[in-house]
Amino acid sequence: MVNDGLGETDARACPWCGSRATRRVARGYTGPTDEVDQYFTCSACGKVTYELVAKTAREMRLGRYQAGDIYQDRAHQTRYQITRILKVGANEFLMYLRPMPGKSEAIGVV
Repeated sequence: MVNDGLGETDARACPWCGSRATRRVARGYTGPTDEVDQYFTCSACGKVTYELVAKTAREMRLGRYQAGDIYQDRAHQTRYQITRILKVGANEFLMYLRPMPGKSEAIGVV
């Protein structure tokens, strides 16, 4: 388990390499972080794994995101399945993601 510096420990395994040396970054506008997305990073492989991604109503319309669809993070060359979409507030949606390890190389995500 790795302490994330916020008093929480995380025994989550990295879906990309299997290491348990991960650090969680919680979503929140108050407290120690002002992140709009929630994710964890792996010290072993350096990859970022998103759990929640925040989108505006405009981004949702343009991306046409739906539960069950594939969400690609081109910056980190990873793919996720959208498991759930939640509307929060007047102009924000939260997409819950499930990593799809091993798929990004096969489709050439850049």
